[in-house]
Amino acid sequence: MKLRDTSTHTTQHPPLRDWQQRCLSHAIAQLSPEQSHFLCQATPGAGKMLMAAVLANHLLQCGDVDFVIYLGPSCEVVNRAEETLADVTGLAMSGNLGARGGCYTYQSLRTRLRAFQQLGQYYRVFLIWDESHHAGRVPGAQQGANEWGQALLLLERNITYTLALSGTPWRTDGSCLPLLRYLDVPSADNGGDTQEGQATLLKQRLVPDFVYTLQEAVRDGVCRKPTIKLIDNPHIQLTISHLKGKKPPEQKQFSSIPRLLRDPRVSYADLLRHDTPMDALLKKGVAQLRRLRQAQSAAGGLVVASDITHAEDIAEQLEAMGEDVCLVTSKTPNGHVKLQAFRGSMQSWIVSVGMISEGVDIPRLRVCCYLSHIRTEQHFRQVLGRIIRRMGLHDADCYLFVLNERLLRRYAHRIADDLPDENSVVTVIPPDQAPLAAGYGNITPVPPFDNVILPEEDTTMAPDDAAGITFGPAMSTYAAAATAQSQWEHDMAFSQQFIERLATLKL
Repeated sequence: MKLRDTSTHTTQHPPLRDWQQRCLSHAIAQLSPEQSHFLCQATPGAGKMLMAAVLANHLLQCGDVDFVIYLGPSCEVVNRAEETLADVTGLAMSGNLGARGGCYTYQSLRTRLRAFQQLGQYYRVFLIWDESHHAGRVPGAQQGANEWGQALLLLERNITYTLALSGTPWRTDGSCLPLLRYLDVPSADNGGDTQEGQATLLKQRLVPDFVYTLQEAVRDGVCRKPTIKLIDNPHIQLTISHLKGKKPPEQKQFSSIPRLLRDPRVSYADLLRHDTPMDALLKKGVAQLRRLRQAQSAAGGLVVASDITHAEDIAEQLEAMGEDVCLVTSKTPNGHVKLQAFRGSMQSWIVSVGMISEGVDIPRLRVCCYLSHIRTEQHFRQVLGRIIRRMGLHDADCYLFVLNERLLRRYAHRIADDLPDENSVVTVIPPDQAPLAAGYGNITPVPPFDNVILPEEDTTMAPDDAAGITFGPAMSTYAAAATAQSQWEHDMAFSQQFIERLATLKL
């Protein structure tokens, strides 16, 4: 397939960046009846959708396909994709009569699968499935690990070409992504520690067709340089009161949040709702955004909350600090309208739960306070992706504030790894050993984060006990520090070393 001269095409779109042009050329050269699937793994915020729209336009103009179907994780993402496809192709992408394509959520596959299959039986269809990590299949089998993965596998035979887009192409349940290539990992990688007589489980590694990393995006000026600030306190006191009064209160001292969370009587969810750490984290974010707005008046901030009640509390706290706040959750009337209005407004902060966690494009966001109870690397990176998309020459950096929790600290250290090994490798479980838990045979799609309540960490506290946490007062400087630094903060700044795949922790 050769790139056709499209000079007669009258529609306009921003010029492609170098990585987008390279990915486009690679996809055009590779897509064929023998190799009909293509995975573009590009860091969140790099501009995957524009590249996908230009590829769709090329295939339509060349007569290689007749229709385009786009699948995305949410209505907000789908609406933006429809706008981009229509702008680039100059064709209606609404799915209505006379349109050359349609844009839908993964959830709609449940009712539209048969219609898509019939369309593919009579016409050549190009499928773009965005944020492709939402669909899963059982490793080593052509069987869906969730409803969306199963639907894609059933649709495959009726689709001419597919383009998968993701900045985090892995699944936390250990399943594979459907339609994509996985290669067997050499047996030496299995560790060689299997018991005698027990078969070694086969492992497979995902093989993207094109990769554009965050390091490259920062180097090219496509994405902002992220600074991740881990919020902590060295003077924490835990008081255990025995309500029946049989024993005097117990007091324990902790020098950091990770040490505190080792105590079974305290959970990470407790800290997210504790006034002191939440206030400390929000104050840091507010102060940082105010500094940025002195040079870029439209700069905005995002707070990712744990649930709707938590989001409402955070919004009230920000308003008490004098901040202009937009609260958007799944229960907000006309929430998508408010989200669209915030995109072009001058409001300082937007508070949400999951509606802005992935795929949502608000380039003026430069500060994020992460107060979500979800502690997966995929979610962490997707949230970071909301603040790294650059607008121009004078917004080269962005800031993510998180509590210094063990997993989140680990994810921050690994931001320089475009696809960590433990996420890119999946284990092929024999059918007779496959568990019945979610991820293997589960046909229920992932619900919106606004409606998710994860179980709290296990505790061993007696029902007649109560725990109270007291944090030490903040100090302006460390006595031995060269620069002023609050007791509530550790900076993890990714600079030139980050671009060279090295992360340095400044203590």
